[in-house]
Amino acid sequence: MVTVNNSDYYNNIPAGRDLNKLPNNSSAGTTVGYQYDGLTEEDRFVQKVLREHYDKMYKENMSHSDPMAYVISKYCDVTSPNFCSYMTEDQRSIAYRTEKRMLQSGGKPVGGFARYDYALRNYKDVYTGGSRSVGYVRNTDREKQHARSVVNQQISNLLSKNGISISKQADLVFSIDPYTYQLTVSGNADRDTLSQIEKLLNEGDNAKNIWTHTWICMHDADNEIVNSQANMTKANQYSLWHEVYETTGYDARNATYKNGTFIAEDGTDLLALFKEKSKNGAGYELYSKRWLQYAKNGWKKENDLVLKIGFDSSGLYDIGQEKGYGAAQNMWMKGVSQSMFEARV
Repeated sequence: MVTVNNSDYYNNIPAGRDLNKLPNNSSAGTTVGYQYDGLTEEDRFVQKVLREHYDKMYKENMSHSDPMAYVISKYCDVTSPNFCSYMTEDQRSIAYRTEKRMLQSGGKPVGGFARYDYALRNYKDVYTGGSRSVGYVRNTDREKQHARSVVNQQISNLLSKNGISISKQADLVFSIDPYTYQLTVSGNADRDTLSQIEKLLNEGDNAKNIWTHTWICMHDADNEIVNSQANMTKANQYSLWHEVYETTGYDARNATYKNGTFIAEDGTDLLALFKEKSKNGAGYELYSKRWLQYAKNGWKKENDLVLKIGFDSSGLYDIGQEKGYGAAQNMWMKGVSQSMFEARV
């Protein structure tokens, strides 16, 4: 049995993964940010093992005169000497479907992250056993921890490149506007230093990417908000503003509710314009209903999703949550202690 420690996925990043890749659509001048792709390092590890396994199976199947008949004999014909009786029914089913699809696609990689696949049996920390009914918890916490390490190193590189050093006594707070993504810096450093840091972090999409990273780290493994700075009311107001702005070009905060719709300062009916330009009806229904809900009491500034994150000599640290990802906050993550310099970028 091969035991794969969770920390291995982060200390030994798989070849081919570009840690320097900034978030998609980052503008010119951006030097800070982490590209989240919805996967964890465990997912990538499982994908790599399964891909290697099924590539090997594809070559073996193709060595037979009738590859499909051979696959059927392994997983469907209990009378065949090739029948894989050592697998469970669920494991034979996933193997059959995967190998069949590869034959149909000419060997193109297929499949996902079935943790009950027999090919994973020797990898203790990712294998869930032979039944598809046994679930597993995706370790998104470690992906966030790794992202924090990457972003910390990027900020450190940026400050160092511009001759800025952070003393051990420094304790700063980055506050980021949810609409303009303008970042402001406060704390116990001198005004010139605060201004220099603020200028650098507002270059390109640095501030936007820090906001996104902060927001993602405010959620637990079940994607529930666990930070006192945020709630669903604020999240809905944030998504509403961006959806309306990106669709119509108008700032919803400046509109006036009148006769069941929203009127822009230039007299434009924003709900009508939003419906006209919205790419799908479902999106229009969702956001128009949400918009009308906010109309009852007007746009409330206290519900703006302004996010704050701390910064000191060890890097970023979370404000307003019990379990954070800062260097002095992450001991709740078993076996993990990452400094800001652990991920080299």
